[in-house]
Amino acid sequence: AAQRQNLQAFRDYIKKILDPTYILSYMSSWLEDEEVQYIQAEKNNKGPMEAASLFLQYLLKLQSEGWFQAFLDALYHAGYCGLCEAIESWDFQKIEKLEEHRLLLRRLEPEFKATVDPNDILSELSECLINQECEEIRQIRDTKGRMAGAEKMAECLIRSDKENWPKVLQLALEKDNSKFSELWIVDKGFKRAESKADEDDGAEASSIQIFIQEEPECQNLSQNPGPPSEASSNNLHSPLKPRNYQLELALPAKKGKNTIICAPTGCGKTFVSLLICEHHLKKFPCGQKGKVVFFANQIPVYEQQATVFSRYFERLGYNIASISGATSDSVSVQHIIEDNDIIILTPQILVNNLNNGAIPSLSVFTLMIFDECHNTSKNHPYNQIMFRYLDHKLGESRDPLPQVVGLTASVGVGDAKTAEEAMQHICKLCAALDASVIATVRDNVAELEQVVYKPQKISRKVASRTSNTFKCIISQLMKETEKLAKDVSEELGKLFQIQNREFGTQKYEQWIVGVHKACSVFQMADKEEESRVCKALFLYTSHLRKYNDALIISEDAQMTDALNYLKAFFHDVREAAFDETERELTRRFEEKLEELEKVSRDPSNENPKLRDLYLVLQEEYHLKPETKTILFVKTRALVDALKKWIEENPALSFLKPGILTGRGRTNRATGMTLPAQKCVLEAFRASGDNNILIATSVADEGIDIAECNLVILYEYVGNVIKMIQTRGRGRARDSKCFLLTSSADVIEKEKANMIKEKIMNESILRLQTWDEMKFGKTVHRIQVNEKLLRDSQHKPQPVPDKENKKLLCGKCKNFACYTADIRVVETSHYTVLGDAFKERFVCKPHPKPKIYDNFEKKAKIFCAKQNCSHDWGIFVRYKTFEIPVIKIESFVVEDIVSGVQNRHSKWKDFHFERIQFDPAEMSV
Repeated sequence: AAQRQNLQAFRDYIKKILDPTYILSYMSSWLEDEEVQYIQAEKNNKGPMEAASLFLQYLLKLQSEGWFQAFLDALYHAGYCGLCEAIESWDFQKIEKLEEHRLLLRRLEPEFKATVDPNDILSELSECLINQECEEIRQIRDTKGRMAGAEKMAECLIRSDKENWPKVLQLALEKDNSKFSELWIVDKGFKRAESKADEDDGAEASSIQIFIQEEPECQNLSQNPGPPSEASSNNLHSPLKPRNYQLELALPAKKGKNTIICAPTGCGKTFVSLLICEHHLKKFPCGQKGKVVFFANQIPVYEQQATVFSRYFERLGYNIASISGATSDSVSVQHIIEDNDIIILTPQILVNNLNNGAIPSLSVFTLMIFDECHNTSKNHPYNQIMFRYLDHKLGESRDPLPQVVGLTASVGVGDAKTAEEAMQHICKLCAALDASVIATVRDNVAELEQVVYKPQKISRKVASRTSNTFKCIISQLMKETEKLAKDVSEELGKLFQIQNREFGTQKYEQWIVGVHKACSVFQMADKEEESRVCKALFLYTSHLRKYNDALIISEDAQMTDALNYLKAFFHDVREAAFDETERELTRRFEEKLEELEKVSRDPSNENPKLRDLYLVLQEEYHLKPETKTILFVKTRALVDALKKWIEENPALSFLKPGILTGRGRTNRATGMTLPAQKCVLEAFRASGDNNILIATSVADEGIDIAECNLVILYEYVGNVIKMIQTRGRGRARDSKCFLLTSSADVIEKEKANMIKEKIMNESILRLQTWDEMKFGKTVHRIQVNEKLLRDSQHKPQPVPDKENKKLLCGKCKNFACYTADIRVVETSHYTVLGDAFKERFVCKPHPKPKIYDNFEKKAKIFCAKQNCSHDWGIFVRYKTFEIPVIKIESFVVEDIVSGVQNRHSKWKDFHFERIQFDPAEMSV
């Protein structure tokens, strides 16, 4: 609570400095893809301050443990060292002192633009700016001219969190003999900023999750034929013959060196790890034993690797065990580790057991292998494990440490624009893993190229609709709905007076979410009127959001998909309370329904993006009928829409589509289960079944995907690691990778990724020429600096608010219950005691009754107030009790004393005094 309260208190400082798009890649595992896109859109449309405000809004909703540390890590690695320091200590004095200089530069900005050429002083000022800012200044200077570049530089300096930027600017101006130096006079005493090498460890901003997963390539160990191991599931019980390049990759680790193995997707890095593991265990003399732990990020990878290691080492007489979150509660992790030679773990299991003391230290292992080791950064479990390792190494303990081996297809380059900056980024990864060697294929490149086929990359700019009647009709409905909402309340109606809101955009989505939230906590002296106003605005903003969703869907898919989305929504509206407001909104929609149906069925309104996709598929399957394709898209809604489009298109009858989405849950869809994912993958592998797989970024979550010869990225692009991973899916000879997008910027970004890949490879080669002592000193210096930073950090725990509060219906504001009556059932479920609460809701049979653990889901509960019927949660049988289970996002929390109202999206965000459920209270 303290962290959230302080972030709220200091949010104005943060908004003045932070451009959240520079840290999104570091926070992508904590934010939904749509949230990342909305933040980027907010910056493009309103600027960094509004984007920072939206980012903070999402940040404060996070519940998962570690969110605050992840935010601090993101700031630090992106280069916001001053802001990171201020938030850690909650001391913004240094930033406050910069305010007078910001005001001065704003006042002098016309003279700055007229007299300063940013190219002349940028190299001097780069230590005070984020790397991406420097690049943007250069690009604007080159494309729009000197004054535009100077204007951008002034904007970036005004947002700088480096306490000495005013002095650095003064020195740069004086060095350049700039006329502006006569106007820019600052006090003495500023210290030089830390070196760029110490500050800069960024990753390119991306709408794609940064914890990219690479498949373990166990397919290469379990199917025949297939490079690189040429092994079948049967001959896994016999010694496998490694290729020369695999022996080359394994050699440094076999010599006992801590090694990062960087080699392409599909070359058999899993097999290399088996070779290293076998050599390691056999080297111990009689009476001594080694102990290996292999870390896999995700459950599918964990299961695959557990199978591969078990099959391989069974014949050698070693004991192998595997533990994941699904099994850790039912077994003793300590005993499993003690009793086995090789343990396959999801990393969080080890982090938890190190934290609770069940595992005393990492010295119990002799070898640790990190799959997809490029994730060893920020607050990732890999990094938490290595923090322990490095604290041990840099401390006074004499206990032996395990050897460390990392596997990856790409070490990445962060925000680097040059080989030197990329080398700094790679050295930081080596420092995090305590690696003294980066192993790549250098002597057996020809053999590797015979095994791993690099697909031809083709970028194609596609057209968007030139006219859009569907959008015009929906936009008119949205305007009418906005007017109705504006007329409900004069005060809240002001929220609808903002101009230049474009319908069908992420910018509009964020605006309507903000309005929706403001309406939900709006208060009036007349509580009956407050209830009426809030309920009406709840409905209007909900309808506006659905209309906006439909326009976004139609942008990349068919109009019929968007229309069906709206029809399903209005069907659900009719099934619920369906009051006068909803009847009026439904009437307006149905008046336009016939016209919308006609427009969406009109062939002339076909999406030109889909036409281009059709042409690519037709051409490639005509040339090679046995083609297997993976089609990457951004959202689950688009997965379903494209599957429907393929199935309904007679000209694409040769395609048999399967879909692959993530296991998580979003507001619009439920994810696939692991068995469902496995079933889809098997169908894709099987000859004659699915020949095209439509996938979201789950295909980068470590799931092993069969060989295919066509990869299509449909409005889908990320960073350089992402590019290498998705391209690596096209493993077959003569494979192709198409990028289809209507955005020229996306194509330019993909070209930039290809340049960065070259920079990465060049940087690795240069680092490999360093002598061992130079490399070791560089790594050690980084490790010492990182440890000093970690040691200076602290994590204040939120303090529960013991004051009793009211829960009001989030739709009609009717009183629901007091927090004093809420009880926690089995850690994560919340019920309300007393018969009074039961009178405030009504039950309807649950459409999907289900039994799980000690709970039997029986009914859904809704607000009992007439014409409200807001969904409050479910009614369950828990052991012998029948109790309601509520969800906090359905309520507004009101402070009894002050009357202040707040909303919380998850229980973890609501820091009230939690009382555990006691069956004895049920009999009172």
